[in-house]
This record gives sequence, C-alpha cells and structure tokens, in this order.
Amino acid sequence: MHPNLDQFIRIEQGFGLVQMGDNKNNLNFERKVCDDFAIVIPAGKWHNLINIGNLPIKLYSIYAPPQHPKGTIHRTKADAEH
Repeated sequence: MHPNLDQFIRIEQGFGLVQMGDNKNNLNFERKVCDDFAIVIPAGKWHNLINIGNLPIKLYSIYAPPQHPKGTIHRTKADAEH
C-alpha cells in the first residue's frame, strides 16, 4: 500500500493474479493478468501481484510521484519487503 502514490503496472511477460482491497486482510478484488495487461492502483489501495505461471513475470511500474531509486530490482517478494 502506498498512501500517497498512484501506481501503474504493465505486464510484459508472464501470468499473475492481482489482488486489491481497502485493507491488507481483505483483498477482495482478484483478476488474472498476463502479457500486455495494465493495472492501475490508486493511492491508499492495498495490493499484491502473485506469479501463477511457470516463468518469471516481467513488468514495469510507474509511480506518481516516483517511489523507488533508479535500478531497483526485487527478485522476490521477501526482497521487496526489506
């Protein structure tokens, strides 16, 4: 959840499950996504993207305003949470 940022995610490769909701314990919106999908996550919305395919998901993400320093790569969710 990014309290002051909107986020745009574009899936370039792979299959995933997008989850969103108003709190972290109630991600009641779920949609399967794949190549060429775009996801818009409003500021304050809890969200998660789970890889449900056999290959890594390749994506790019745009934050308004920027959130992560240039070159940031999270190989796993655990890496992203540190």
